Amino acid sequence: MNKLTIVAVTLLLCTSLCFAAPLSTAAVQPTGDQVASVLRTANQPAQDSPPPVTPTKEIVSPSLQAAVDKFFRELSAQKGFEGWKQGTWSSYALGPGTHGWVILITVGGKEAGYMVLHAAGPDTYRLSEYGKGEFPLYSLQTLYRSLVQLELMDYSYQAQRLYYDPLQAVWKITVDGADREWYLDAKTGEELPFKDSSHFPDLPATEDMKPFTNTDSSHTIAATGQTTAAAASQRLPWVQGKPEANMTQAKLKQWINDSTTSQPIYSAELFQGSVTLPLTVTGYQAWSGGDLFVQVLQDDDRYLPYEPLAALGGFYP
Repeated sequence: MNKLTIVAVTLLLCTSLCFAAPLSTAAVQPTGDQVASVLRTANQPAQDSPPPVTPTKEIVSPSLQAAVDKFFRELSAQKGFEGWKQGTWSSYALGPGTHGWVILITVGGKEAGYMVLHAAGPDTYRLSEYGKGEFPLYSLQTLYRSLVQLELMDYSYQAQRLYYDPLQAVWKITVDGADREWYLDAKTGEELPFKDSSHFPDLPATEDMKPFTNTDSSHTIAATGQTTAAAASQRLPWVQGKPEANMTQAKLKQWINDSTTSQPIYSAELFQGSVTLPLTVTGYQAWSGGDLFVQVLQDDDRYLPYEPLAALGGFYP
């Protein structure tokens, strides 16, 4: 790919995506590599990368910066997150009215994880979910690959983040002159099976959304658990059986800690039943504020709060 092509694609992405300008901290400065990384495929190294892009800083309350820094430090001290210590982060606003941000973590120029924070009052920000690995929520690289596969890169389009809850987070793609919309799963980049917003009416209006947890930046991880069973394979308990009727946080933690033969499965019917999402449960992290974040495998590791999971679906042993 020559320089002219890369610059043209970079300009198209920058003008088309409805990204909020990144927020950076003094301790962890974002780099210009993020724009170049969007242009790379999984197996194609960057060649003739464009000059670094200096982001326009968003005017945001410094307490958001402080909250992100505290969560960043807390998680980077945990097993499996150690690589974050050498990382940088950038903040992007979620859909209108959500008062939320996705924080993308980059290590060595590659995406390495994410956090989602929501405002919960003056100078208070709560952790809604987080994950580690090269396929974060709202990944710019995953979005780019999806747009290429859908053959939308040659059109004038806009990509908007819509976050309704930890399992119903999407990219909304609109193309000038098209009579339909495209919705992509914000984690996997897979196209969702509907062409308009008619599958969203039962979701709360964005201006009425409340934080999903009590975990603010004053809290720390108090306990963790991990399954010792082999990876789940070809198990369909959400089809063949029924979810646990009286599930509690304590029971789920016991399932995970005692699991030696099979990993629990979580399943939910999303977007008014148009999508079935089964996820393998591999562990948990319990925070000092009382929230249990359930570790599930979806391309890589996600940590999702127990309460919205229990409201949306069920757990199978």
